[in-house]
Amino acid sequence: PSQHCCCFGGVCAFVTQRRAMACPSAPDKVAVVTTGQLDLQKSSLEDLQLAGVYTRSKTEVSLACGYTSDQDDSDDDEEDGVLHSEKHYHDNGQPRYFRTYQKLAAKGSLPAFERLIEEKHFDVGGVCRMDVHFGLGQPYLSRKHFYENQRLKSEKLFFVEDERTMKSKKAGHWREYYDWGSIKSELVYDANGMRCGVAKRYAADGTVEWLKDYTKDYMGRVEEFNGKRGQFACNVQEAALLLGFPPGKLPADRKELDSHYRKKCAPLHPDKSPDPDSHEKFLEVSRAREILIEHLSNLST
Repeated sequence: PSQHCCCFGGVCAFVTQRRAMACPSAPDKVAVVTTGQLDLQKSSLEDLQLAGVYTRSKTEVSLACGYTSDQDDSDDDEEDGVLHSEKHYHDNGQPRYFRTYQKLAAKGSLPAFERLIEEKHFDVGGVCRMDVHFGLGQPYLSRKHFYENQRLKSEKLFFVEDERTMKSKKAGHWREYYDWGSIKSELVYDANGMRCGVAKRYAADGTVEWLKDYTKDYMGRVEEFNGKRGQFACNVQEAALLLGFPPGKLPADRKELDSHYRKKCAPLHPDKSPDPDSHEKFLEVSRAREILIEHLSNLST
């Protein structure tokens, strides 16, 4: 470790700096994890430094002689944390488009990109008509539209699966409003991006025009599917044939079983198969897998 004295206005503080694995002074070090797999909370500082998890310098400050915090330059921020802003204006001087983002470096084969944080669009009168927030450290993007009178027009939430491509799915509560503030529609999306719960659409006078309980429908279909699956009977050999194993061959382990199961399920997906009976075929495949799982479990015991 290197040690230097920082004297500010007669106040002295000793700052000790320790470099991470990338430091040129320790090129011959090899990461040795002493506790098995790395754990951010449980692994030692040395393990985390040698493995390249911590890439910053460690700073130790002695407060024995005092310390002036506003003059400490031993712990600089990284460049990739800088927020960048764009501001564009209408010809009349009113704001037109504001955007805040971070520039993130390329990673492996993935190119560099600008990670959106906030975006606002304004009309020629300076009224914000769209407001987008994509907070750092969380995967949810909020998008709100406004009427000219500044009342909320709609609010939508997205779960962003990939920040680089912005591949997303609908999430949480989606609502639309009339320009006087009354609610126009409300929908809810689950973790799979599918409608769930009770969805409603309202007329201008507040009466409900349309209503559907998606969760109730789903639960009924689950119960119906499980009932039919329980009625489907076959032996172990028939189950293996149904999943595509050669005659007389059974799966050696759960990994081989799941591999065949996924291959059988792929062409049955509603997005890929126009066959109206595809769900019935999936029922058989699902039951065959369950029978073979029981068979493997019996072998292990």
